[in-house]
Amino acid sequence: MASPYRSDDLHPGDPADSAAAPEDANNSDDVLLYDAYDFDDKAPPTLRLRVAPWDVISTVVLLTLLVVLATATNWPFKLFGFLEEVCTGERCGPVPYGIDMYIYPVVWGGIGAAVAAAGIGPFVSLLKGWYMSFWPVLSLAILMVCSVAGDFITIFSQPYWR
Repeated sequence: MASPYRSDDLHPGDPADSAAAPEDANNSDDVLLYDAYDFDDKAPPTLRLRVAPWDVISTVVLLTLLVVLATATNWPFKLFGFLEEVCTGERCGPVPYGIDMYIYPVVWGGIGAAVAAAGIGPFVSLLKGWYMSFWPVLSLAILMVCSVAGDFITIFSQPYWR
């Protein structure tokens, strides 16, 4: 029968060394009480942010530049201008493996991933204690990769659409 008392022997399966339960289970000397450590004595753990001033400044500057590039310039048209050439509808010829169906998911998925990296990434870095300034750069890299991938898929698909 299993005993609620801890056995100190190294071989718990050895019947010769098995310890019997004490006769008086209510004896306060044998019962381990959890009053020795009172959880209310300690203050709750606080969140300590490790932030370098140069990192915060560079993150804010890079995010501001990214927003200005996306809204006040023709940079999005230069990156995603190939979307005007994408054939949609019934008049398009079949492309091998239906790869032309992946143009919009690659582009919009990349834009969504870039926005998520630029918006959520710095907060993750704050909580983890990482540097934050790489998130806007990563966001820009994601935008460029999805633009190039979408452009390559469009270039590959154009001869089949005619």
